[in-house]
Amino acid sequence: MPTRKTPSERDELARYLEKLLITLAVAVLALLILRWRQVFLLGFGAALIAVLLRALANPIRTRTPLNAAWSLAVAVVALVVVIGLAAWFVGAQVSAQFDQLSQILPKAWAATQAELGSFTAGQWVLEKLQEARTDHSVASSLGVVAGRLGRLTRVGVGVVADLALVIVAGVYFAAQPQLYRAGLLRLVPAAARGRIAEAVEEVGLSLRKWLVGTGLAMLGMGALIAVGAALLGLPAPLALGLLAGLAEFVPIVGAIVSAIPGLLLAGTQGSQTMIWTLAFYVAAHQFEGHVLIPLIQRRVVSVPPALTLFSVLAFGLLFGPLGVILATPLAVTVLVLVKRLYLREEADDIGR
Repeated sequence: MPTRKTPSERDELARYLEKLLITLAVAVLALLILRWRQVFLLGFGAALIAVLLRALANPIRTRTPLNAAWSLAVAVVALVVVIGLAAWFVGAQVSAQFDQLSQILPKAWAATQAELGSFTAGQWVLEKLQEARTDHSVASSLGVVAGRLGRLTRVGVGVVADLALVIVAGVYFAAQPQLYRAGLLRLVPAAARGRIAEAVEEVGLSLRKWLVGTGLAMLGMGALIAVGAALLGLPAPLALGLLAGLAEFVPIVGAIVSAIPGLLLAGTQGSQTMIWTLAFYVAAHQFEGHVLIPLIQRRVVSVPPALTLFSVLAFGLLFGPLGVILATPLAVTVLVLVKRLYLREEADDIGR
């Protein structure tokens, strides 16, 4: 005769089956995302825009008699005005400096090759670069990339039409968040809608905090690198600062990539300037890691550095360059969903 299960054993089995079903659902969702990865990434980018706009609109709504729609409109207009004023005052200088970078960097790479060739270790590095061939040598490819860096940075990553689509969709998401949230919840069973709704709210709050922290880090590092590059006498300090600030959106990897143009430019002014520039970039990012980021993360969501690095690698392999750019907010989203839906942790535990 089979043994009857106790109520506690039945509850444990039910929880196990629930987690198993969640895992299967996540696996199916992952397959769908991989199949329509471009649509997913554009949608996620639009959601980030919406979170940013709501973060700007909420203080206006709480401090003024304006309703949600008018608060959003004021936030959008204010953002456009700020960007327009920044472009008006420094846009011409930044554009000229990027043109300067596009002309200087190929020569800087050639000078760096010559400098490396004077050392035994440098000769070994150049030989390895020459051996690593696809259709063209890595060294030649680096020269081409260096020459086009300024133009690529100005137009951004991806197609302009996709960027416009993301911005417009983000405004729509921000204008009627409850409409899209309700539509999303209709896709899940009624019994799970309450917990899913809480998880979605927590994802939105976590992304908002992450955006605030990342924005502050981008402003801080951009200003610091620009000032340091000017003091070191490097060409195009504003462009180098803008590159460093934008690169902060992709932690760790962005910091390494943004230092390459500065080091190449320093190489044209001699080995001593290059050493001082390298020391400055290392010191700046040490300051960021030990002072700036800890101050910011007191009030925002933090992602462990190892998880951040592997997220960049994983999402880069899955989704390509756009996956690298959106890796950290995707990691924040996955982290929150796992903790709330699978581990069933409370909101206060998320981000610890």
